[in-house]
Amino acid sequence: MPKYLDHHAAVNLPPAVAQQVVAAIKAKTKDKHGVVHLNAFMGKSDAWCLSEAPNADAVCKAHEEVGLKLDKGNVVEVQSMV
Repeated sequence: MPKYLDHHAAVNLPPAVAQQVVAAIKAKTKDKHGVVHLNAFMGKSDAWCLSEAPNADAVCKAHEEVGLKLDKGNVVEVQSMV
């Protein structure tokens, strides 16, 4: 399944949403959009999420489920180099 990296600028996650994200990453199960959340990375104000998904639209829908608006232009398909 394709992997996607997405970017969120100026993110301030409420604690409840952060806990949902961590739980989804640890569970490694597909959500109703077919997305498997693999990891998330937080900077001082930005965040990046790595997931497996059928397509970029599914990644956007999965984020919207937890209240994080994500523009499809901020989602890029990636491949591991190792």
